Amino acid sequence: MNDIKSLLAAALNEEHTPMTTDLRPPTADPADDLARGRRHLLRRRTAIAGGVAAAALLVGGGAAFMSLGSADSGTTRLQTVERVTTSAPTPVEQEVVLVAYTGKQPKGYRVQQVPDGWVIQGGRESSLTIAPADAKDTNPDSFVDKLTVLSASSDTPPETLTEGEPVPMGDRTGYYRAPGDGYQIFTYQDPGGRWVQIQVPAQLHWDATEIAAFATGVTVVNGAGDSHG
Repeated sequence: MNDIKSLLAAALNEEHTPMTTDLRPPTADPADDLARGRRHLLRRRTAIAGGVAAAALLVGGGAAFMSLGSADSGTTRLQTVERVTTSAPTPVEQEVVLVAYTGKQPKGYRVQQVPDGWVIQGGRESSLTIAPADAKDTNPDSFVDKLTVLSASSDTPPETLTEGEPVPMGDRTGYYRAPGDGYQIFTYQDPGGRWVQIQVPAQLHWDATEIAAFATGVTVVNGAGDSHG
């Protein structure tokens, strides 16, 4: 028993070790917080300044673009850009050129030249018919859209044979007129005294000079007679 009492007494007499119960964090140095705040403020101001500079550059560039050509007046002038709508060019219709004729000569005529790509469909006593090689109408007695040479009827009023514009054709004179029905009419008198009438379709795009050149190469020979409409 005495031993137990001795042990308890010794324990009570041990030196008290103070325990720390204060859980508050150690006090921070305010200088660090102040430094961080200053750095944050500096970055923010730098970002704002960069944005303002970029916006100013864009505005300045646009103003310079819009003021092109106005340096003399010293003022900024807005230019109106007109939108131009373009369309495909209209194909130019070319005249059909004359080429040498090397085929069989038709009855009643001698032909030196024909329109390029055209062929002689037939020759009769009263008419010579020339048409495009791919023409659907191959009837030599049909004159629609064809180059036709007619021997004028002997009963044709003489004054009608010299109607129109006089056109030189070698040592003779031809007469050109455009009635307005899509055809041109050219008349002339051959060396034998026979009056010849040429009917020219619009698709050849010939003028009086070109028709005269074709007429110069056409000769009425034996067998050709009057043409009666």
